[in-house]
Amino acid sequence: MPYDQLAPSTRPTSATFRDPAGSLEITPHAVIRTVKLAHTQATHDLLALPLAARLVQQQRLIASEILPNPDSNPNAPLRLRHPRIPFVSYPWEWPPALWLSAAELTLNLASELVNDGWILKDATPLNVLFQGTQPIFVDLLSIQRANLTQPIWFAYGQFVRMFLLPMLTHAQLGWPLHATLSHRDGYEPEDVYQALSLLARLRQPALSAITLPLLLSRKAKSSAAATPRKPADPALTTYVLRKTFARLLADMRRVTPKHRPSTWSDYAETAHHYSHEDHAGKQAFISAALHAARPTHLLDVGCNTGVYSRLAAHSGAHVVAIDTDLQAVDRLATSLIANPANILPLCVDLAHPTPATGWSNQEYPAFLTRCAGHFDAVLMLAVIHHLLLRAQIPLPHIAALCSRITTRHLILEWVPPTDPKFQELLRGREAIYTHLTEAAFRKAFDPYFDILRETTLANGRILFHFLRNPTTT
Repeated sequence: MPYDQLAPSTRPTSATFRDPAGSLEITPHAVIRTVKLAHTQATHDLLALPLAARLVQQQRLIASEILPNPDSNPNAPLRLRHPRIPFVSYPWEWPPALWLSAAELTLNLASELVNDGWILKDATPLNVLFQGTQPIFVDLLSIQRANLTQPIWFAYGQFVRMFLLPMLTHAQLGWPLHATLSHRDGYEPEDVYQALSLLARLRQPALSAITLPLLLSRKAKSSAAATPRKPADPALTTYVLRKTFARLLADMRRVTPKHRPSTWSDYAETAHHYSHEDHAGKQAFISAALHAARPTHLLDVGCNTGVYSRLAAHSGAHVVAIDTDLQAVDRLATSLIANPANILPLCVDLAHPTPATGWSNQEYPAFLTRCAGHFDAVLMLAVIHHLLLRAQIPLPHIAALCSRITTRHLILEWVPPTDPKFQELLRGREAIYTHLTEAAFRKAFDPYFDILRETTLANGRILFHFLRNPTTT
């Protein structure tokens, strides 16, 4: 399970409990999977497949190292070591492009596995993590031997509920993808059917995925029990299953919306409050700060379409890039899929970060919990005035949060009250924000950070390279 990829200091205290085939344990550098005895031989057989080795080499399936049995006990469970993924993310933080990538991985993996007599027993996006925008399937025990006498994929309904319907409702009804946080098993077809117009119910893929199954299920309930099917020929079963996977993939691609312009998705091209000299000066400062900091893990807050995320990735950092604008993040994700860089783009609002959820609020940790102790550098460029004026977060609280999400470096852009973008956000509230001065900003950050370098651009904005005070708690 993805949540078990967390560092020991931040992971939930409860063990994996949903999978009857095994459990996970976390060490500082690896994930240790224990496979119950009844599933040991099947796991050995799976790992021995040339297909499994190829999928691991392609970084589409998590690598697995079989750990020695110290006591040579034949009844001891199998133990595997998996590598850690740099940063854990969840579907409710993904832009549409990542949802589609996770669906493509799931269905293509299922199609390749069935050729070798294996199949996915479940089909949830929670089985997928991302390294940059490269999806990797991490739940090894979701793969089991296929019954090739039955041309039915029993995870079909789960794929529809957890992949297809969230994307369909997002594209056609405007339901936000982050709402899936409160729908662990996805959306029920009956609920989506009620929300769709008559015309939408009759269009593909809603017709095949929602309307016809509902009508047929009602008919089945009112009729006699169905006659059991005769076992199918394995070759026919494989053909039918692969056609099922291909049709679902086509449906998923059909409902995934294309990039649409938004307020911020074209910001980099339309930021007229920066002159050419300001842009050049800003990029030079950020480049120099990144060169001096040499971060390993960097969080870019307010990444927009990723200009500075790419600079950070080019410097060698594993970058997590977050923004509140889904279209901007989706545009960045799409560009990264075409031209890869070590950047994971997520739709996260730092003023309202992803909360903890799941059983006892311990299955899926909060975004800030996942950040704790992970990032040695944070970029916050032209963000702080949004936190101050839109989210109404006081300066001392912003400074304290910055000190919690970086272990060393903070590269920040202060936007002064005279800036036109600051004035836009004021909306006639000048009288209640007279305290937001440069002096107040410096005072708020002084207890947590030392200034290594600063520069003032011609437009009045100030760039800071801060170093976190090691005595800060």
